[in-house]
Amino acid sequence: MRKGQIRRVNLSLHLTPEQSRADLRAMQHLQHWHQSVNQSSSVDDANMEIRAFHRDIYLAGLQLFLMEPALCHHVAESLGRENLSLGTLLSELQPQTQREEPSAQLAELEKIREEVAALRPLMEQHQLALQQLRIAARSAASTPAPERDNVEVSKVDAPTEKMQKVRQKGIF
Repeated sequence: MRKGQIRRVNLSLHLTPEQSRADLRAMQHLQHWHQSVNQSSSVDDANMEIRAFHRDIYLAGLQLFLMEPALCHHVAESLGRENLSLGTLLSELQPQTQREEPSAQLAELEKIREEVAALRPLMEQHQLALQQLRIAARSAASTPAPERDNVEVSKVDAPTEKMQKVRQKGIF
């Protein structure tokens, strides 16, 4: 797909207003919103506004569903409650979000991820050093004794020092 190219996706919304108050209220609000958009704008402006509205609604709902399907369902069904305020909904969701993962655990998880990301280059250097040692050991077995003793220690010493620093942090 080229940069800037628009991809059209047709989605259907199946509502049963006879069986669900949430579906009935959604349908009523969508009809009212659609009528107001068509009356207040030109055809092109109305089409752009409708597309933007649908995109925002679908993406917001999808994001909520990806984070926690049960919360998404709770918010969707709360549409049937006429006197619901944002504060009330947030207070209903608060205990559920505290049971999923507290923010302290999320912060600790993020810290661990950062440490693992910092260790990856060290691990790669360590693997490279081991490879060089294996190659040096193979060549040392085939060379006479005086030349074998002249191996540069600095090539092997630097990654070893870094690993010692990491081990002192207590990660291993």
